[in-house]
Amino acid sequence: MEIRNLKTFLKVASMQNFTHAARALGYSQSSVSAQIAQLEQEIGAPLFNRIGQVTLTQYGEELLPYARELCTIALQMESLTQSDAFLGGTVRAGLTDSISELLLEDALLAYHERFPRVQLELSLDTTANLLDRLKRGELDAACVITDPLPAAEWQVRSERSARIVAAANPALEICRENTVTLEALAAQPLVLMETAAPYSLRFEQALAQRHLECRPVFRLQSAAAALRLIARSPFVTVLPLYTVQAAAEEGCVKLLNVPEWEVHQTVQTVLHRGKAVTPQVTGFLEELDRMLALRIQ
Repeated sequence: MEIRNLKTFLKVASMQNFTHAARALGYSQSSVSAQIAQLEQEIGAPLFNRIGQVTLTQYGEELLPYARELCTIALQMESLTQSDAFLGGTVRAGLTDSISELLLEDALLAYHERFPRVQLELSLDTTANLLDRLKRGELDAACVITDPLPAAEWQVRSERSARIVAAANPALEICRENTVTLEALAAQPLVLMETAAPYSLRFEQALAQRHLECRPVFRLQSAAAALRLIARSPFVTVLPLYTVQAAAEEGCVKLLNVPEWEVHQTVQTVLHRGKAVTPQVTGFLEELDRMLALRIQ
């Protein structure tokens, strides 16, 4: 059984499309089909359903973890005699905006010191877009904030709980209250992240359950920009605590106590389930997790 065929199997499983997998691997579609056919002959069972969308059969599902493990071991064996400093190649990774603001520069410098010959292509995007790009094989790994991801689809390498909070300009009258209701919060001039941001979704879902709605003054993609706005003007925002904690300690913003809305989400470093993991990708995830351990308590 050839490792090359297993790598092709993982790529087709990840992208659910023979043509897209061939393009990503630099093969012709006929070559990909031939490799999968050879693998199916060796396994003695069909690995993909080819009617409509390409999906894994039961046999393909059962082969998946073994193929991923074998390909990962093969990649590790290839670099067995090389230290991190001599490994090359390219790592394509993604971060959400709030996480990049928290640790981007420190993580990049630490990674480059460890893997000086590796080119790191970094994308900043929303959680939804990053997960979609991981599924399509456009990224090797990502660090996102969301609700826990299903293990059947994702390899979660590390996860840390992150409290979601409401923060306000200290001049607002609402900051004088010991506790704040969701109804009072919804009535404030709000600066929220884009509608697809997981914590914005959770906030607006909580409002909807109480038959409340809000009309944000601004919707932004940058958590840092939202923080700067509320520090300067009478606005309220909803963000992860790690984003606003330093500003709150300095008195630039005030954290609001909303007892009926206690929300935590998870900062996770993830790969798609069909991804074989190189030492270079593993190293990047390790550096991210080391920085997250320092910044998210």
